[in-house]
Amino acid sequence: MTIETRDRRARIGFGIANLAVAAFAVIGVFRLLPTRWWVVDTGAVAVGLLLGSSGLTLLAKAPIAEPLTRAASALVLAIGLALFAAIVTTAGWIGGVYGQVGANGAIIFGLVGALVLPYVVVLPAVELAWIGPRARPAERSTPAADERGEKKERR
Repeated sequence: MTIETRDRRARIGFGIANLAVAAFAVIGVFRLLPTRWWVVDTGAVAVGLLLGSSGLTLLAKAPIAEPLTRAASALVLAIGLALFAAIVTTAGWIGGVYGQVGANGAIIFGLVGALVLPYVVVLPAVELAWIGPRARPAERSTPAADERGEKKERR
């Protein structure tokens, strides 16, 4: 099923959501974080470019929207899972090493993780489910099998 035949409201909703998350990621990192670190900056640029271009193509109903959204969602999901795992691991480490002061820091990391989870893990996963698997190419059959009405077996 192509993008053109999918539910129009879902396509527009995902397009707007992708643009919003792209803007929030870029603004959040480049305007609100006080220091620069290349890992965070690179992740924010990747998420911004991937989801921004996916959102624009979904809203424009472009032919490339489906493969681009599939690739963008898969990459943002991978980045989001790595980010969430790093946040939760850091929260656990801070809470264990620094005692009561670390517990307060772990709460902050937990809140950040809770804020990140819906946008860079759940949204891309739902988009991948909405798009579905890639279409398989049509099965090819041999001319001799066509004469006998048989299909070539898949290995």
